[in-house]
Parts: sequence; C-alpha cells; structure tokens
Amino acid sequence: MNFLTSTFSRRILLLLLPFTVLVIYGYSQLIVLSMKAAENRTVQEYLLAEYAQFERSFAQTGSTQLPSTSNLSAWWDDDADLPTSFREFEPGIHKLKRSQHLLVAEPQDDGKRAYFVLNEPDLGTSKMVRLEMESTINLAAAIVLITGGLLAFIVARLLSRPVRALAEDVRSGGQPGKPLQGHNRNDEIGLLSRAMGDLINRMDSALEREKAVTQYASHDMRTPVSVIRTALSVLNMSECDEPMRTRNLKRIDEACADIEDRIEVHLCLARESTELSKENCDLREMLEDELEKHRHTIDAKGLDVSIESANSGYLTVRPMLRIVMGNLIQNAVNYAESSIQIAIKANGVTIRNDVGIIENQFEEQGLGLEIVQRACARMSWKFSAGRHDKEFVAQLTLNTE
Repeated sequence: MNFLTSTFSRRILLLLLPFTVLVIYGYSQLIVLSMKAAENRTVQEYLLAEYAQFERSFAQTGSTQLPSTSNLSAWWDDDADLPTSFREFEPGIHKLKRSQHLLVAEPQDDGKRAYFVLNEPDLGTSKMVRLEMESTINLAAAIVLITGGLLAFIVARLLSRPVRALAEDVRSGGQPGKPLQGHNRNDEIGLLSRAMGDLINRMDSALEREKAVTQYASHDMRTPVSVIRTALSVLNMSECDEPMRTRNLKRIDEACADIEDRIEVHLCLARESTELSKENCDLREMLEDELEKHRHTIDAKGLDVSIESANSGYLTVRPMLRIVMGNLIQNAVNYAESSIQIAIKANGVTIRNDVGIIENQFEEQGLGLEIVQRACARMSWKFSAGRHDKEFVAQLTLNTE
C-alpha cells in the first residue's frame, strides 16, 4: 500500500483508474440494459403481431385454432394443458422467468381468454445476436479500459509535474527572494509555491537576525564590559577609598542596566515580532547620560558639546531609544574634531559634529549604524545620516503616536 501512495502521481493514478473502471462498468451496464429493453420491445411487438394476426382470422372466419410455432405456444383458458400459474395474470403482456413473455387477451366479448407464450431464447435472432453483442461489448470495454488507464497515467504525470518541479526547486536550495517554480500560477500549485517562497524568506530572515544578534552583542557589549572591568580594577586597588568605591559601584550598576537594555533590544530585533512596552522618556537626560559615558574622550579631545531642547519628553520604548542614542553619541564623539551640537525637537533629535576632510563617518555601514537602522525600522522611526560639507548630520524622527 505504501508503494501505491508513495508519490503524488501514483496517488492520482490510484484515484483515476478506479474512476475509469467505474465509468466503463456503468457504460457497459447501460448498453446491456438497452439491449434487454430492445429485446423486450422486439418480443412484445412479435407477440402483439401474432395476436393481431390471430384476432383478424378469428374475426373473419370464427376459427378458434390458436397459432403454434417452435417458439410460440398458445392456449384457451379452458384447455387442460394450460399451466395453472398463467390463470392468475390479468390481460396484457407479462415477463416470466426463463426469458418467457406471456400475452393474455380476450378476443371474444364473453370473457374467454387466450394465452400466448413466447420463449425468447428460442428466437433465432436473439440467439445469434446476443453472444455477438456481448463479445463486442467486452472487447470495447477492454479497449476503453486500456486507453483510459494510459490516459490516466499521462494525466497523473502531467498533474504531478509542477509538484515535482517545485519539490526539486526547494530541494536544490531555494534562494531567498527568488520565486519558486509555479510562483505565477493561479491554482493550488501557485498558492503552494508562494507559501513555500514566503516560508523560505522568513526562515532566511530569522537566520540573518540570529547571525546579527551575535555580531551586535560582540559590538554592543564591549563598552559596558570594559566599564565593569575598569571599575573592578579600581575596586581591587589598595588605595581605593570610600568615594571611589561608591563611584565605581555606581558605574558597575549602570553598566549592568545598560547590558540588560542591550540584551532586551537585541532579542527584540532577533524576533519576527514582539510587543514592547512604552514609557515616558526624558531624551535630554538620556543624552546627557550617554555623553557622560564618553567624558574621558570628550575631555581628551577638547570637544565643545551643546544641547538645545525645545521638548525632551517622549512616550516611547526606553531600551530601544537608549541603544539608538548610545550609538549615535558614540559615533559623534569618535569622529568629531572640535564640536558636537545636539538639537532636541518636538518630534525627534538632530546630532551634528564637524569632521575632517578625509573622514568617512558611517560611510562603511558599520555595526553601530546597522543597529540604529534596524532599531528604527522596528520602531517605525525615520533615520537619516550623511555628510554635508565639513559637518556630519544624523537626524532621528520619532513616531510619537
């Protein structure tokens, strides 16, 4: 049974062949019934013709001599040879067993009945034709069965060909974004092809997101891990006093919170869809915290940092906004030559920093920019970054709805 259902074409063939046999059988039975109906009609007409001839002779001459041939027998109702069972039949033509037909008639008005019995197998025409017709029907049924089986096999192959092509395309390693076999069809094959293409694209996206998590984690975790490592080194120093201890413990606590935010964001970016809770965020305070993390670099480079804020409160996802701001500030601090200007607006923030002549800030699409772009796409924020003369401008427009 497994052999018969192991392939799609065999299953189709398994359905078509019984259907073909059923059609042939039904058609053969219809022919046989038509033959029998024709034979019955012929016999009845023969009986009626014999009786009509007897009735004319009886009316003209008054002769009561009933016809008798090799296949026709007749009796009056008072004949001793009349089978008793015939007396139960009413006037008319009746079909008896053993292919006999009985005609009951009343040629006189006094109610006297005549019984005509025709033995159908004794008819020479029926004997010769029936066997020949049955042989013809059987031969035709065999030819139709063979032809139908061949057509069923061809149809099964044709119907399964798109499925085999689609399976081969998937087996050979369907490429994400590339339509599979049958993609443009409007039938179930096209529906299956498009569904499998979407599944391949989703699996590829999930794989890319998983790969990105590893890259982002190695990129994003370095800063807080470095902060923790430095703070621990200070705490292990013998000259570490209480103020230094308190300050470094605070740095460790802030770094741990930063790591938690980064893990939450990267897990969110790795998933296909995730509901994130929103809360009121003070963007100015967040930017000041991020700048404070780079205080050593800012002081070493002598950067002039200014923040202008018309509005700093937003209802948004805090971890996602912290990661975006952290990467933008880190980028600005690393590439700025002398100044960083931050303008907080009603719908977002603009960060500007001056750059050198040969500086290619964000031009090589680093991981920091990838994280910002993916986070903005996830939150439906608008982000743009580019160089204008000797100034690099990064603009972020928040979706505050």
